[in-house]
Amino acid sequence: MTTTRASQTQRLRARHVATVSIATLALFASPTIAAIPSVSPVPSIQDDRLSEPGVDPGVRFAQASALGARLVRIDLQWHKVATKKPANGANQDDPAYDWSWYDRVVAASASSGVPILFTVWGTPNWAADPAVAEQASAGTIPLGSASRRPASAEDFGAFARAAATRYAPRGVHNWEAWNEPNIPRFLRPQFQKVGGTWRNVSVKVYSDLAKAFYTSVKSVDPNAIIAGLVTAPAGDKCPPSCPAGEHSRTSPIAFLNELAKPGMQPPMDAVSHHPYPLTLPREGTFKGASFVDLYNIDFLTKAVDKTYLKGKPLWLTEFGFATEPVADYKKLIVSQNQQASLLSDAYRRVRTNPRVRVFTWYFLQDGQDWRSGLYDRDGGPKLANAAYKLPFSATLTRIKKGKPVTLLGQVRPTLTSTAVTIQAKGKKGVFTTIKTLTTSNDGSFALRVKPAPPTSYRAVWKSQGGETVTSFPVTITIDRGKKGRKKK
Repeated sequence: MTTTRASQTQRLRARHVATVSIATLALFASPTIAAIPSVSPVPSIQDDRLSEPGVDPGVRFAQASALGARLVRIDLQWHKVATKKPANGANQDDPAYDWSWYDRVVAASASSGVPILFTVWGTPNWAADPAVAEQASAGTIPLGSASRRPASAEDFGAFARAAATRYAPRGVHNWEAWNEPNIPRFLRPQFQKVGGTWRNVSVKVYSDLAKAFYTSVKSVDPNAIIAGLVTAPAGDKCPPSCPAGEHSRTSPIAFLNELAKPGMQPPMDAVSHHPYPLTLPREGTFKGASFVDLYNIDFLTKAVDKTYLKGKPLWLTEFGFATEPVADYKKLIVSQNQQASLLSDAYRRVRTNPRVRVFTWYFLQDGQDWRSGLYDRDGGPKLANAAYKLPFSATLTRIKKGKPVTLLGQVRPTLTSTAVTIQAKGKKGVFTTIKTLTTSNDGSFALRVKPAPPTSYRAVWKSQGGETVTSFPVTITIDRGKKGRKKK
């Protein structure tokens, strides 16, 4: 799937600027995603440390805001709020519920002006299907009953109604129904043996959960934006015969296609997916691939458009490159310099895809189980920290001599139009200004250039408060053809 310059230009033109003004945004403490004006996808960050004891949510939201995040994704874990069975699950004031931690998180969101995306999942022990055995952990991550399917989707719907009743008046309007229901780490079992053959059972369970969730939240907040699917990137190629049996993973496309069958089809306002990279950037995929990462995301878009979800926007709500291995993941590890460059490359890819509405970097700070943060475990900024503030890339990084290319970027720590400077590296290795641009209200900008040696560019932004952010440079290779090659 080689992306041509023409198709990239069409995608750039296809993404339109929302007409909601910044003044209108001020009316919303935490607007829905649909109300956030954007040329680029809404930049989002997940912060798992918000659920850790002793963490100050206000500090965490201040960090996310300073980086330019317009949305913070947080797991709202049913099993942590409802450790005991409520007498009335739809009643937010039922004494079985403990909302205290999430109340603090929502208050910090309101104070910072950065909206929340709540991803609701996790089965309490009392609500779990007793036919499914409890699992102590998935790798090094303790799960307890959280990944077991609920015995009743109505219990999940009641909790969703209670959560929306509590938090919609406080500005929470963006939701996801469950997390990665196509893998056993978050929903078990995926398969059950029927007549000697393993058959998928997780899709029907998820369909019921998503229907109950959507109906319940919308009954409280009709303007809420709810995403479904929320799939992990990879599945197993052999689910009916895999030795893992019920612990096999369902591929995202297979999960989607099954979910689209008559009788399933839960309503959703957006289709969510986690396109974690299976490889370094490429312009194609492997034949018979059972995965959908960022580099073959068109597979998902085309599959969606063959179903009842045709035309729905995409939310890509987990993505990142790890800079250190951990016990459960040692495959694709990059340097900090590579992480920063790959972040900007990812931005370019979602910016030129008009279906992508939200793009979430996973996550704010390195933790014990994952190392793709923008801060290290001690709180120091990684190189990707600056790249997140000002992602900068080019539609093509290899061109023929004399051909134009578009430089793309976004100044994220701004809530209105601003000035950004584009610089090119001269023959002496010094960057000099070639153009000063005025961005859109969300900080997005683009500049068409005809590169000639030297071919390195960068973007520089200076805030009124004195902060200076410099992007990572973009180098464009010029293919001179046979005439430009030296004879041996």
